[in-house]
Amino acid sequence: MYKQLIKLFFKENFSFKRLLGFDLKRSKTKAILVGLALIYAIVVFLGSFGYLFFDLGRILNGMGQPEILLSFITIYSIGLSIMIVLFRASGYLFYYKDYDILAPLPIHPRTVLFAKMTVMMVMLYISAFILTLPIVFSYFYWTGFNILSIIFFLVAFLFVPLAPIIVMSFLSLLVAMVTSKFRRSKLISIILIFVIMIGIFMFSFSINETSVNPLTGQINLFSGIGNAYPPFKWFITAINEHSFLNLGLLISTHSIAFVIFMFSIQGLVQRTNQKGIKSNIRKNNKQLKYQEKSVLVTLVQKEFKKFLSSTIYAINAGFGPVILIFLSIASLFYQSQIESYLGEMIGTGLDVEVLILVLIGFTVAMTYTPAISLSLEGKNFWILKSLPIKAETIVYSKIAFNLLLIVPIAAISILLFGISIGFSIVTQLILIVLIVVFAVLISAFDAIMNMLLPKFDFVNEAEVVKQSVTALLGIFGGFTFIALSGLVYSWLSDMMSFNSIALILIGINLVLTVPMIYFIINKSAIIFSKMKA
Repeated sequence: MYKQLIKLFFKENFSFKRLLGFDLKRSKTKAILVGLALIYAIVVFLGSFGYLFFDLGRILNGMGQPEILLSFITIYSIGLSIMIVLFRASGYLFYYKDYDILAPLPIHPRTVLFAKMTVMMVMLYISAFILTLPIVFSYFYWTGFNILSIIFFLVAFLFVPLAPIIVMSFLSLLVAMVTSKFRRSKLISIILIFVIMIGIFMFSFSINETSVNPLTGQINLFSGIGNAYPPFKWFITAINEHSFLNLGLLISTHSIAFVIFMFSIQGLVQRTNQKGIKSNIRKNNKQLKYQEKSVLVTLVQKEFKKFLSSTIYAINAGFGPVILIFLSIASLFYQSQIESYLGEMIGTGLDVEVLILVLIGFTVAMTYTPAISLSLEGKNFWILKSLPIKAETIVYSKIAFNLLLIVPIAAISILLFGISIGFSIVTQLILIVLIVVFAVLISAFDAIMNMLLPKFDFVNEAEVVKQSVTALLGIFGGFTFIALSGLVYSWLSDMMSFNSIALILIGINLVLTVPMIYFIINKSAIIFSKMKA
């Protein structure tokens, strides 16, 4: 029965139709476009992230310390494991939605638990391997593609995430149980996660020196973690020195702990799924008030409620605004650190105005709610579709929500950067106008992508927020527009001032936005009529 469940869960989570939202055989054009988008995303990822670590590997190899790259692999894979398990354990292991279907079947609860854990771990391994692949390539390129080293790496890589899986599974359950006692449980969870993220960033800025590359600046931190967490050293020593002892320690300790964990949580999983999460409902004796509002305002308010009711939606789509406002405030206290960080990550030799503009552009691109919000209507889309509301009004509401989420924060951030770095008033105003126009362009593009490639048939919201094609196109499409703007800047930088180039970019973005708005006005109703939730 375990194999049958595994096959069923894999089909549910990893089939092309589940991931893409449409049948590849029935839509060859969409399949080609999606394939090109995936190739583009891979090239961009390997070209930027890969080059960064390839160059770091060259530096470390020259210092005779290429094994430090293994520290990055360990930390990044553990960090990704923590994030995935924190978001997915509650709702996948605990309080999973298909419990009512699986519980009455003649299947032992332990079998269901093992099958679900297997699928989650496969998802984790695939994500971690893709994320760390450029670092892995850099390490083996500079140390040599030794077969024994590769085998040691593959084996050790399987056991490193087991410890965070154990810890974060319990933490995920604890957070869900504690926050469920409050009315605003989702909001509390979102705030707690963002507080943790900001705390990590603050700690990172406080330990990094301005003259140090952001990647090399993490080495001392990793060394400290290695001293406090022995498996960290076991992983590095096993691969770098072909140490069977350290590999054996890593395998034995983690496998024993994981087996104990899996058998000890069986009863807890069974009880929590039987009980379910009970929301704390408080009686409200306030008199009901009726207010007349426009359709657009009502739809935008609906988008805000949906955003705050989904932790994974808020964390992923709200990451950009939160990080942007944090960095802008931090620039008042860590000006040189942030300038150095941006210079290393985006490119040295660029004007500080360009660095700030690229940073804000990236955060705008990462605020991609129009690319997924229509899909998140799910099975309820037919209700929205049946209302006497124009299709373009629904699309406008999703665009407006995204603009309200990022534009005010972007404008405030430009003013704060202007204070800390010393932009002129004219430059600040031009930057604000450029970001507003760029945000409208990106939001309209995202909304069109979601209209053309909706994904209403999903089991959980993570499929739409993190795994859908429109989420990928939304983020990397925004990066493409940023790259195009960069080409324009590089072409004109020797002939014009920054403010003059920014005004030209405003015009270009407006020209690109007009046909998208025209498409929404004239094609939304036709596209909506063909959609089936």
